[in-house]
Amino acid sequence: MKTGKAVLVSVGIIAAVLAVAGGVGYFVYNKVESRSKQAAAQMKAEAERDDADRSAPQCGSHDDDERAKAVLAPIEPALQNTQRPVARIELETMKADDVAVSKVGGRAYWAAGRDYPRDPQGQPLFLLAQIQLGELPKMPGYPERGMLQFFISGDDFYGAAIDAAHGPKRMDALAEPKGFRVVYWADASAPAIVPPAATAGLDALPFDPAKPRRIRFSADHETMGIHDVGLAKVLGTDIDALAERYISANVDDRVAVEDLSDEVSDYLDRSGHKLGGYPDFTQDDPRGADDKRVLLFQLDSDDGLMWGDSGIANFFIDPADLARADFSRVSYHWDCY
Repeated sequence: MKTGKAVLVSVGIIAAVLAVAGGVGYFVYNKVESRSKQAAAQMKAEAERDDADRSAPQCGSHDDDERAKAVLAPIEPALQNTQRPVARIELETMKADDVAVSKVGGRAYWAAGRDYPRDPQGQPLFLLAQIQLGELPKMPGYPERGMLQFFISGDDFYGAAIDAAHGPKRMDALAEPKGFRVVYWADASAPAIVPPAATAGLDALPFDPAKPRRIRFSADHETMGIHDVGLAKVLGTDIDALAERYISANVDDRVAVEDLSDEVSDYLDRSGHKLGGYPDFTQDDPRGADDKRVLLFQLDSDDGLMWGDSGIANFFIDPADLARADFSRVSYHWDCY
């Protein structure tokens, strides 16, 4: 009897211990689960606050161009009236050349029945760039189809008549198609033939024709830039005068006129690769104040394209010629530091 009772008591004790342990375990489990849920809820709330903070205007956020815009505020309406559409260009490495696409360098599309462009010595010119006009965003004045090509030579001036571009007729001299050519194909659907190989001046070119880069376009717009010959007429004054006016009206903003003018110049920078818009220069605009020519195409310097010492190249056209798709009088200019 004592042994049986002892066994029953032992079993009872064990059962009680297990019951207590189970209760404690359940309590601990609930506690952990509760804390986990609270932590998850807190993390979710913090993430939502972060998203809201990113989407909301930041207290103390700063527009890098805010002061330049303030300097230009008195003439802002006149500046906005100069807006033009621009097709900005991004360049991508091509795994294989393709004569049917927009690109810089590579082998040119060419069809039978037309003389290939050559320099005065009879050497074939190099394809600088070609534009499939059907790939462009809407650009008023530009043909909507066909192909536009730019060819240059590998001479000392990359085919531009820089040495002859002096005086009031300099833009006409820059339009002499000796070391360069602009070619327009109204229909580029004919089968391509192999163009003659250009080799003379290969090492002197600002780019490597064997490494073509695909052109991608994006639509944008821009106002007249800091180096445009027409800017002084639009402003009615100069940048320094506008900077001085701003400083006089904002005596607490301790900035030098020179530094402020540099900020405005950076804001009005119009460099980069593009079609249309306004040109930029490392030196001066070759056009006269009354010249009607507008920017047709601009190629800047980058890691794969170097115009002298970090220069920039521009092709200009009369708007009337552009409207007729007449590219026989395009002026080609480049300059560098």
